[in-house]
Amino acid sequence: MDVLTPAEAARSARDAVGTAALAALVGGGLVVPALAVGEYARLLSGLILAATTGFAIRMLLSALFALREPDRPPEVDSDAALPSVTVVVTAYNEADALAETVSACLRQSYPPERLDVVVGYEAASTDGTPAIAERLAAESPRVEAVRRDAPPAGKAAAVNRALRRARGEIVASIDAGQRFEPGAVRRAAGWFLADGGTWCVKGRCYGTNAAASLVALHATVERHVVERIEFVARDASGGFDLFTGGQAFFRRAALDALGPFDETVLLEDLDMAARIHARGGRIRVDPGIVTAERNPETLAAWWSQRKRWARGGMQVARRYLARLPADSDLPTTVRLDALYTFCTVLTLPALALASPLVPLSVLGGAPAPPPSALAASTAAAAAALLLPYAVFLRDARAGRAHDPREYLVPITLPLYLGLQAAVVVDAFVDEFVRRRPAVYVTSREASPRGSPIEE
Repeated sequence: MDVLTPAEAARSARDAVGTAALAALVGGGLVVPALAVGEYARLLSGLILAATTGFAIRMLLSALFALREPDRPPEVDSDAALPSVTVVVTAYNEADALAETVSACLRQSYPPERLDVVVGYEAASTDGTPAIAERLAAESPRVEAVRRDAPPAGKAAAVNRALRRARGEIVASIDAGQRFEPGAVRRAAGWFLADGGTWCVKGRCYGTNAAASLVALHATVERHVVERIEFVARDASGGFDLFTGGQAFFRRAALDALGPFDETVLLEDLDMAARIHARGGRIRVDPGIVTAERNPETLAAWWSQRKRWARGGMQVARRYLARLPADSDLPTTVRLDALYTFCTVLTLPALALASPLVPLSVLGGAPAPPPSALAASTAAAAAALLLPYAVFLRDARAGRAHDPREYLVPITLPLYLGLQAAVVVDAFVDEFVRRRPAVYVTSREASPRGSPIEE
């Protein structure tokens, strides 16, 4: 799989126009018949409103599960009872973040003799990352640098290469831009000790650069809602648990049983989550295990990241839609939630392309849906847009601060979600219409050589 930076992946005007034309053609095929066939118009607009209402209600119900006091793992009083842990840090053009990330790993409140770090770095990095990785390994016997000489091939390939050198009973995989809070590893270890059926533990990625740009501001708030509500609610309700590649912990024996991360999909973490469920393993989500993260700060970097997530989700959904929900060995809640997840991923592009029908109906350009359906959908969506405030309140009770600007984001969140819909359509066109080869586009540009280490 080829790997590009957002600048390298930037489209020509001709390519962008071609994608827009294909999207308009598909969307027109959905909407134009509605202008002539009243029953079809009412059916399609009703489906759009029902989907919007259902999604909003699910988010509101998720908040009821997620915002209560979360479960805590048992306290491990004796250091002798703690398992050995290897933290795998992957780095490609991460010179400005790598040293502090490794330092945060070494500062964990964990017995030093039971925690080591493997830095898997891409030799193709152009910003000095290889030199920093080797220096960190030379400075500490607890750090090993693993060089990958092949051309960059995405996150999964980098993790698989580094995993060969991981010796711990528990393996934590984190991006170079993630930084553990001091007690994160010890808390994660408690889950594995408490339940032998736990194969993976996922914590919370907490955005710290909301002030960097409008893009980073909105992405930070979006991530707060997803990380603190959506993922936590799946665990609390016994649903289809997910983890993100930004940070996750694995039982080493489970990784040996599952095999390497899939290097052919753009969302290897969702694929691995599906494989864990299919094998009967459990994923625990604990918002008390926190890593600080930086979200994309430019529109190009954000678009590249979100498009990779969207297209990767479509690839995994297509693979598992007929498998997981039909697996009678899985709990019913997991099967139903997997069905919802994969159906949502695959139908969302069509709903986005058909969505212009709703304002057309309201303006009289097409037969309108029942006013009650429109009112219910609008009310549910408006309530869901207030969920960031529930997260802010919950975090305030836990002593976590938010940038004051984050409190203004719900006002402009509909515009941001509209941009998200455009990303999903872009991913859909590449995956199902143009059938382009998958390309892994990084979430950030290379750091300038010699740039200072972030503090």
